[in-house]
Amino acid sequence: MDLWRILRRDALRNMQPLLLLAVLAAALNLALLTSLNSALVIMDDPEGLQRLLFIFLLSAFSWRFAQGWMMNAASKRMQAALAILRVDLLRRAVAADLPDAMAVGSARLAQVAGPELQLLAQAVPTLVISFQSVAAIILCLLYLATLSNAAVLIVLGFLTVGGILIARSVLRLERLSETIHEAEGALSERSDHILQTLRECKLNRRRAANALSDATTCAEALRTERHRFGAEYSHYFTLSELTYYAALAGIIFLLPAVTSTDIATVVLAGHAAAFIAYPVITIVASYPSYISAETAARSYLAVEAELKAPPRPAQRRAKDAPPTGFADFATIALDGASYRHAGRDGTGSFTVGPINLTVERGDVVFVTGHNGAGKSTLIHMLLGLYPAQRGSLTVDGTVVTADTLGSYRDLFSVVFSDNHVTRQLYGAVSLEDGFADELLDLLEMSDKVAVEDRAFTTVDLSQGQKKRLALAAALLERKPVLVLDEWAADQSPYFRRKFYREIIPWMKARGITVIAVTHDDAYFDAADVQIQVEQGGIRRLDTPALPAPDLLPA
Repeated sequence: MDLWRILRRDALRNMQPLLLLAVLAAALNLALLTSLNSALVIMDDPEGLQRLLFIFLLSAFSWRFAQGWMMNAASKRMQAALAILRVDLLRRAVAADLPDAMAVGSARLAQVAGPELQLLAQAVPTLVISFQSVAAIILCLLYLATLSNAAVLIVLGFLTVGGILIARSVLRLERLSETIHEAEGALSERSDHILQTLRECKLNRRRAANALSDATTCAEALRTERHRFGAEYSHYFTLSELTYYAALAGIIFLLPAVTSTDIATVVLAGHAAAFIAYPVITIVASYPSYISAETAARSYLAVEAELKAPPRPAQRRAKDAPPTGFADFATIALDGASYRHAGRDGTGSFTVGPINLTVERGDVVFVTGHNGAGKSTLIHMLLGLYPAQRGSLTVDGTVVTADTLGSYRDLFSVVFSDNHVTRQLYGAVSLEDGFADELLDLLEMSDKVAVEDRAFTTVDLSQGQKKRLALAAALLERKPVLVLDEWAADQSPYFRRKFYREIIPWMKARGITVIAVTHDDAYFDAADVQIQVEQGGIRRLDTPALPAPDLLPA
């Protein structure tokens, strides 16, 4: 019951008020039934009928009030819980080790935190009504017992037999729901691939045809499973209705045969059994919603387990507060550190390390090497994003532990090769001293972008210009260490030279430690230290002499 695990934990921890409202609504349903049944008995008493009409109208008004109150309370709690669950999942993703978060994938996280959680919101009001319906059925059976014990036994007998048949159908529906969930995921993956590669598909008809054929196969599989689910649900619904009609027929045909019951009691008992129909149909109709919500809850809990990290509470720091803990560091070092990427099924693994590397504060360090040599893994190890599986990560000889990892990461600003630029400057410190304008001038972006209300005015730019904005955003964080992953790869030859000959010296003059992954061998002389990565290991190279003055920008 994964759905109830989530609801009890996050939405319905204090269920008593909702349950009391549901029972009250069910009791008012019973009041409607008893007033109608009593009216059938005293049809020749006008005063009694007027009194019962007043009771009926008062019960109907009270039922409407209680029902609305209950639904509003359930909706309010569920929406509040959804907000908590969504942010909670994001916090877990931020708190998790990067390999665990990457294994889950951003697409799956977005699916779980978006459409699948919305299924829970849609299901909860229905579930609350279902609980009320169960209470109404129980109260109606108790009322039926006051008319005839035999009638109760007949109704319960048919409900039991029907319940067994319905339970078997329910199990099949749950299995089909799981299959549909998997088929939807497969189709979503293929659809996303086509939409992300529209240009490539237009340029390669074979690729487009194969991709569309694969998507068509997945769509057909989903159609088949949904058809099977619809057929099974029709069977489930039919069984439920037949169970109700059988119980009603039992009252009419069996009750007079097994007991000496007058016709008035049979009519009243039959009316009471008929009154059970609406809550029974409500429960039956709500079950597909429950199945979808159960599947979504199971998916959410699975992602939680895969992230392997509890959500960390949001920690706010003063706007202009500098990084704490290791802010005055002199050296950062990997001491015999290694990290192994495990391949699928334990095959095809790749190990970087053991690495012995020391970065001095204020140095410009270039990380070079062929694609696939392990440069990105080395950078992730230095950043503390890939935990060293052997060896250690140290600052001034002090080992960085799980407790100090957050403070260590506060040393770094990063622009990854696949960076995503947002308008909002979430990580920026002070924007009141003109530093942002200075950076935009340095990066030659002042004529295209400005900073207003702690955000860029636009990010609708070319790839190279977006990289410049990402560099500006990183520098506005005012961290002592800046890590750049192939930053200059998207720049023009002019701006690439400006980056190495002007911007890097500018950053070094400000005391910023720069660690840059680069293939630009024409500018390796701009580094204080060059680290060559080869097959998971490293070696330190001597940097060439400074360039001749005529190579410097005017």
